[in-house]
Amino acid sequence: MAVLLAVCTVLAVALVAAVVLLVRSGSTTDEAVAESSTTPTSTSPEGSTTTAAVRRPEAPVGAGRVEDGVRIQLGTISEGIVQRPYTVFSPADAVFSPADAGTDERLPVVLVLHGLGVTSQAISREADWRGAVAADRFVAVFPQGVLDSWNAGPCCPPAKALGTDDVDFLTRVLDQVQARPEVDPDRTYVTGFSNGGIMAYTFACARPGRVTAIVPIAGSNLSGCDPKEPVSLLHLHGDPDFVVPFNGEPTLSQLVSGVPFPPVPGTIVDWAVADGCNLVPAVSGSGGVTRSTWSGCPAGVSVELLTYPGNEHSWPDGPVDGLDQVLRFFGIRR
Repeated sequence: MAVLLAVCTVLAVALVAAVVLLVRSGSTTDEAVAESSTTPTSTSPEGSTTTAAVRRPEAPVGAGRVEDGVRIQLGTISEGIVQRPYTVFSPADAVFSPADAGTDERLPVVLVLHGLGVTSQAISREADWRGAVAADRFVAVFPQGVLDSWNAGPCCPPAKALGTDDVDFLTRVLDQVQARPEVDPDRTYVTGFSNGGIMAYTFACARPGRVTAIVPIAGSNLSGCDPKEPVSLLHLHGDPDFVVPFNGEPTLSQLVSGVPFPPVPGTIVDWAVADGCNLVPAVSGSGGVTRSTWSGCPAGVSVELLTYPGNEHSWPDGPVDGLDQVLRFFGIRR
């Protein structure tokens, strides 16, 4: 009877979670539609109107809106009858259409992946991304997962249960964004929180030639994949993290993922070895913040693990500034 009660409880929790995710996803769609309705379509020099459903080489629809020195645009990717949105932040004075081309400036791109049950709009407000885009001059892209989730292989529902091909979705987002005249396609980076961090690992393994470096935050390489080409890695993880455990202890979230979380240190070692780095890192730190750095990597490749106390399962804002760590590792902020 106790076992049956436990199973029923788990199923009830899963059902409630699914309903919550569905409701949240609906609000995300409403936000995207609202933003889209304020964004005019763009007209090409030939007089034809572009739409966001058009794949490469089209850019996100229209001029968007400008706030605090940042241009905000909405793009979409067509998947059958479904239009999946993504939002782009870029410096307001950067070239954003072929008609305005004529500058030598090429900006790096940072793909920012939200966590499970969190919208792309929410993670864009989790840190001062707008201020960073204006000051550090890069393009930040916030894709939206199906029902606020990413299918990163072993995890996570509901995207995994639906069989969503998020590797293809993110590839197509990059196809559109990298076609923009202000973008440097050779400097493409991915960061993500929790389920988004898991997806960052999955995408880097599936498309290593499209990604220069990744920074997963409070995530895990659940699939245990290795990049076929060297991809730089900085992994950020707080302690204690009760959702994605640093040392792989069993947690309630494993009921959602359906797979155990591997110990983070071991997965970073595996990545370092796959990248061609030394097996044993150098360790430094103070005040509970520890940085492990692997040497012997190929030129231009870095592998690091940064752990810190007190953040549990949330975007790091102390004693580690997550956004600052992301941008410095990517070489965007000096």
